[in-house]
Amino acid sequence: MVINFPSKHGGQSLVEVLVTVLIIAVSVSALIRFQNYLSYDNALTKQKNEATILGQKQLETFLDFQVLTNTSGYTSYQSIATGSASSTVNGTAYTIGWTVTSYTFPTYKNVNISVSWIDRRGVSQSTVVNSDVAGIEPAFSALIF
Repeated sequence: MVINFPSKHGGQSLVEVLVTVLIIAVSVSALIRFQNYLSYDNALTKQKNEATILGQKQLETFLDFQVLTNTSGYTSYQSIATGSASSTVNGTAYTIGWTVTSYTFPTYKNVNISVSWIDRRGVSQSTVVNSDVAGIEPAFSALIF
């Protein structure tokens, strides 16, 4: 003889299923927002890296002078002056501006390069590269005194 006892758990109710679906929907929504944030942050990091490279390249043009005074056919220390330029890399337009301050004792120029751009959310971003350029005759720049 088999006795059947009534089951205390007859399955899941509609309310339980709806709560589960709601929890999953909220979780997926949060993951999508997080993915969007990561994508923006990754793009911004790439743009900052590119801006820093552009600033360093501009600085290298100042450090790579061949003579002290203006001489036809050569880049000179004397010609290092305040200015600006622009560049587009991977669809992003960068504005490069530099300010040069000259000092006489010892002879050097401080170069402050600012690279700015607008990110994909329309927010203005910038990075700065700063260095000194010594007014030493290039032929003597590697000598130790």
